[in-house]
Amino acid sequence: MIDFKVAVEPHILAKLNKPVQELHCQRYPEFFKAFNEEACIDFFKRQLAKPNWRAYLVLVDNKNAGYASFFIKEYQENLFRKSYKSLYVDQVSVLSEFKGMGIGKQIMNKIEEEALNLSINKIELAYWELNHEARGFYEYLGYTTLSRISWKNLV
Repeated sequence: MIDFKVAVEPHILAKLNKPVQELHCQRYPEFFKAFNEEACIDFFKRQLAKPNWRAYLVLVDNKNAGYASFFIKEYQENLFRKSYKSLYVDQVSVLSEFKGMGIGKQIMNKIEEEALNLSINKIELAYWELNHEARGFYEYLGYTTLSRISWKNLV
């Protein structure tokens, strides 16, 4: 049985974040630091204190199987852009032993439900170019690419 629980314990989020951080560090060592549990706990303490930031724990048979974190992002109107709100998905992680059970899809459905409950009709997220699993997953769920960020090393 898969359940969702609002995350309130930073040490649990930190443990569940470890595989994500290690994957990013392995694929992009020039950008990402090695996992540091104490620093990660401090990070999640700060995030959990923010009123626009939320996280869900995913439990399978009462065992922590993953988590998702997201926040409300407000774009102010300016000369070029209209104002709007989105729910920005910061991280989605499912532990390897629980992959293939449809948990990721259920997490995203839960986030979409949360957005609609907040009267937000847009969800934004980003993933790294080498994360082919994420790209395929989000495309499968109907997400499309709106913009790309390109860069060039000068040295």
